Amino acid sequence: MTTDSPVSTAYTTYHKGAHVNTNHKAHADGLVHFDHATEPLYGAETTYQENPELYQTEWVPKINAYRQAIVDAIPKEYLVPQELLAGVDLDNDNFNATLIPAKVLDEESLKITESTATELVAKIASGEYTSVQVTTAFIKRATIAHQLTNCGMEILFKEGLARAKELDEIFAKTGKTVGPLHGLPVSLKEHYYFKGRVTTGGYVCNLTNVTPEHGVTTLTLEELGAVFYIRTSNPQSLMHLCSYNNITGRTRNPWNTSLSPGGSSSGEGAISGMKAAPLSVGTDIGGSIRAPAAFCGGFGLKPTTHRISMAGGVGGGEAAYNTIKEGVGCSMGPMANSVEDLELFMKAYLDSEPWVAKDQQLIPVPWREVPVPKPQELTIGIVYDDGVVKPHPPVVRALKEVAAKLKAAGVNVVEWESYEVYQVAEICNVLYDYDGNYSSLKKFSTSGEPLAELTKHALKFGKGDYSLSVREANFYVNSRESYRQKYQDLFNSRGVDFLIAPTYVGTAPKPNTVHYWGYTSLWNLLDQTCVTFPSRVFADKNIDVKDVDYKPRNEHEEYEYNLYDAEKSHGSPVGLTLVGRRYTEEKALKAMKVIDEIISA
Repeated sequence: MTTDSPVSTAYTTYHKGAHVNTNHKAHADGLVHFDHATEPLYGAETTYQENPELYQTEWVPKINAYRQAIVDAIPKEYLVPQELLAGVDLDNDNFNATLIPAKVLDEESLKITESTATELVAKIASGEYTSVQVTTAFIKRATIAHQLTNCGMEILFKEGLARAKELDEIFAKTGKTVGPLHGLPVSLKEHYYFKGRVTTGGYVCNLTNVTPEHGVTTLTLEELGAVFYIRTSNPQSLMHLCSYNNITGRTRNPWNTSLSPGGSSSGEGAISGMKAAPLSVGTDIGGSIRAPAAFCGGFGLKPTTHRISMAGGVGGGEAAYNTIKEGVGCSMGPMANSVEDLELFMKAYLDSEPWVAKDQQLIPVPWREVPVPKPQELTIGIVYDDGVVKPHPPVVRALKEVAAKLKAAGVNVVEWESYEVYQVAEICNVLYDYDGNYSSLKKFSTSGEPLAELTKHALKFGKGDYSLSVREANFYVNSRESYRQKYQDLFNSRGVDFLIAPTYVGTAPKPNTVHYWGYTSLWNLLDQTCVTFPSRVFADKNIDVKDVDYKPRNEHEEYEYNLYDAEKSHGSPVGLTLVGRRYTEEKALKAMKVIDEIISA
């Protein structure tokens, strides 16, 4: 960012006892102008003090009761026999849980759960399958998934079967479905409101928060025929690209249970990766759909904000996701095992026109049918490096292999020169926490719960516990809008339709380690359409050798590059992300179909 005749100064601010040093530029107009290129990505450590006595006395008993309710709701007859897990340490061994369902499930259940959501709704609508059949099959597989990955945060198997039976009875009487998702089991991220159920968002203090009504999207999906049978895990504060919370602990990665499934839609990534949900619904404010999809080998769509309703949910902000705050908007979107299933979700949802009577924040644009492009009609830029943190060897190799396949198929492939990603990341980090963490700290103080390491890290984002003034916040929002325009100009001047970029610097990381979000949060601040997809490349310790002589360009790159462990990453899927312009979900998914066909051939 440039400003007129800036004069560099420094100031020191005290906020709730936190000492924050920040460089900014003072102007003759009296306003504060921060230099985004020199501001740090993180501020001081939080001033929060846990309260062990309060936590142990009042809240740990509630945690134990909550955990026991999960155990009690699991059908023991569907659990993996212990002989198949003999000697396995799920938290520390490189154990591939995706191989287990085929060894345990009956033939019909395996066939059903290996089907796509698109195939299943068609077969239910034709009468080939009943919803009870399909729901029972996914309950069996979800039991296995939860046993191995700890993906569930609330088990709704009985309620799901009752709903499936109800839908089957309607179909038997009328010969018609109630909607395009009739009878389809759908998993839902726990922080979204569910009528009559506790909704925590990973905050212990919310264990008493029984929500009286469904969130708008929960209600909309139910009206479209969805069968909810499980609500899945999210991390403490929702601001981790990982999974740990003090209520249910850590969720594991299906491909290697010693690794992270990503976050904050952690359980959705894990259950989708286990093919224990044909359609999953997550949210994303910094990578929370894309990281789990990438780490767990699936597809995930982060739509532009205001297409899918976020009204009704628990979050870190004061408004608790009843509105989308004017900093960094949160998106809700689908996760699945095929591109077609992402489109199924979006078309069904938008064709129901929820903006008419449910949420005035939504833009009134139904699903628009667009043609599938020919490879020769696409120009795709490849992001090999964002200029801040270089990706790990498996990701670089995947980018090169995907680029080569696309080029051979006739796609016009160009290398994208990254533009001021550090500055955008700095703006984004500040806008995450511009209230000085007020709302999150209030929630933590209510229970006195201990902070996870990645929660401590997230509370340092931007200015940490320092609360921006209205003028300072407006400056950052104006900077956000300037970069949105600049990136639109770059897409136009460089002639690209889409970008293909890393989703994260590496494959699934070790638990509780990810600090840098730049490859995902960039697109949250810019509010651009993103589709995360499996590159069909897997980390290989014999090929993806760590360069021990690599000289990091900055402290962020040094930290993230040191996380790379070729032995631990071996066999992990590499997920990449297709980036489109704002409000182009239809075009992005059609392009994604073409790309997936090419790289899967």
